[in-house]
Amino acid sequence: VGAAVSFERELVKIAQVTGSSVKQLQGLSNEVTRISTTFGVASSDLIEVARTLNQAGLSADDTRVALEALGKSSLAPTFTDIRNTTEGAIASFRQFGIGAGQLEQVLGSINAVAGNFAVEADDIISVIRRTGGVFKAASGDIGSPTKQLNELAAVFTSVRATTRESAESIATGLRTILTRIQRPRTIDFLRQFNIELQNSQGQFIGAFNAFQKLSEGLSDLDPRDVRFSQIVEEIGGFRQVGKLIPAIQQFTVAQDALNVAQQGTGSLARDAATAQQALAVQVTKVREEFDALIRSFTETGTFKTMAGGALELASALISVTEAMKPVLPFLAIIGAVKG
Repeated sequence: VGAAVSFERELVKIAQVTGSSVKQLQGLSNEVTRISTTFGVASSDLIEVARTLNQAGLSADDTRVALEALGKSSLAPTFTDIRNTTEGAIASFRQFGIGAGQLEQVLGSINAVAGNFAVEADDIISVIRRTGGVFKAASGDIGSPTKQLNELAAVFTSVRATTRESAESIATGLRTILTRIQRPRTIDFLRQFNIELQNSQGQFIGAFNAFQKLSEGLSDLDPRDVRFSQIVEEIGGFRQVGKLIPAIQQFTVAQDALNVAQQGTGSLARDAATAQQALAVQVTKVREEFDALIRSFTETGTFKTMAGGALELASALISVTEAMKPVLPFLAIIGAVKG
């Protein structure tokens, strides 16, 4: 009953955010129940995530679609916190223009990359939140939003798998590199080394393509060559050389990670299906079925009438006790004397 009351409180919060009535949110409540009992995901987590999505401006339909993808992500082996994944999903919506219907594919790609390379899904989420806007701006309209997001994950993977630096440090480095690499001075400087970062219309060729061009252009240069040092210093500065060099020299890792990401869009559904074999997930499903049953009781008019009556009785008893407060010392004295 306590869980049912907490669930209702979250629904009321969503109603406050959206301006809808609790009755109008019955469809959302049913969807949370379906996902929790089908996949074995805690309904308390799902309803909290639903409120976060609504606060981010998602419609009721988009929220229901996103909930299933986020619920499956909690069963995947690479994601650890559904709340953090939700923040990454919102960042993907806002920065890359990903739709709610594409979220499962995006999370599936991240899951596949994290499962095949020395990188963590939560770190990819962190980089999307911190660097996604800059990477998207650098890529423009080159490729689909999901491909651009996968390209960011791939470039990050090549650096993270090589250096093992923190996601925050790498994100800061990539922001700096992407900003410097688009400067007219830098583009003109690289031309003397036959590295062209603009197309025939004078537009930047995109973030991922730029790293590819740099990798190809510097492949024949010895890292000890003074020209190599000039180039990396011009692009990354003194502070970000440690991120730029792996991104260039290990670009084949980025290409492999991009291929895995594009082929792994369905990994989330597969992992969620496999997770159903775990005893813990089966226990969670049964518990969620029981919680759903109790919620169905607490939503009936009869239960609410009984609960209201009980609360009124409790309030009346408290009032009686409050009224007796002035005479309680005298009753204690009488009891003591009688004793």
